[in-house]
Amino acid sequence: MLVVDRFEEDKAVVFDDEKQIILDRDKLSPFVKEGDAVILSDSGIYVPDKAKTEQMRNDNLSLLQKLLNK
Repeated sequence: MLVVDRFEEDKAVVFDDEKQIILDRDKLSPFVKEGDAVILSDSGIYVPDKAKTEQMRNDNLSLLQKLLNK
């Protein structure tokens, strides 16, 4: 799974598991935000994977709530 960590000028820093990948920002849809999971579309542009992004955010929120309630 690819996750956008941050944007730096015309580049996007993306992580695939624990590996860092640098992509040209023009390879990403303008709708991609930091923290989004992305998938490669048929047109060769990375687009947000809304379902994976939502799942990651829910998992992270659940983990945070468990940590705060200890």
